[in-house]
Amino acid sequence: MRVGAFIHLCIDMQEMFKQPTPWHVPWMARVADTVVEVADRFSERTIFTRFIPPQQPDVMWGMWRRYYEKWPMMTREHLEPELLRLVPELGRLVPPARVFDKATYSLGSTAASTGC
Repeated sequence: MRVGAFIHLCIDMQEMFKQPTPWHVPWMARVADTVVEVADRFSERTIFTRFIPPQQPDVMWGMWRRYYEKWPMMTREHLEPELLRLVPELGRLVPPARVFDKATYSLGSTAASTGC
């Protein structure tokens, strides 16, 4: 099979959404095997994003500040650092896969490439 140019963009497959936190995402368990299969097959074309909350609500602006005032337990001040990591099945693919950390929903506005 010949594969054309593409990027596999894998959004926020992190422990904080897998584990029983206030932001738990129940469907992660249902899609995990498929996501791992694609990322494993095309790891050199995979970009993982990680949602990285602020240290405290008061470092954010506007609606984001109010959002984290509602969810202070999900700031880095209170979260275990391990919860920010990619799930292990995907984290093992870095490198060659790449990671972009972001502080808001938009990948383009605050992205920073990391090797985690």
